[in-house]
Amino acid sequence: MNGSTERTSFSDRLRQALKDAHYSPDSPTKLAREFNIRFDGHPVTVHAARKWLVGEAIPTQEKLRMLALWLGVSAEWLRFGGAPD
Repeated sequence: MNGSTERTSFSDRLRQALKDAHYSPDSPTKLAREFNIRFDGHPVTVHAARKWLVGEAIPTQEKLRMLALWLGVSAEWLRFGGAPD
């Protein structure tokens, strides 16, 4: 899988996990705010959250783990796909 396809696939899974957890999959502002409430590390910007949602970037492993924990999915599924937990 090339980088672009990988990022797009991640974005699709993130948007699905947000929907399943009853969050808007279309608001980078809300994604950044909700993520930063839960994350102890360096906060993400709205721009970074938008890049995750539109398939331009994949978060670091640490941020990916927090997204998965918050949204109730496995980090492995969120990052690589396959059968959801």
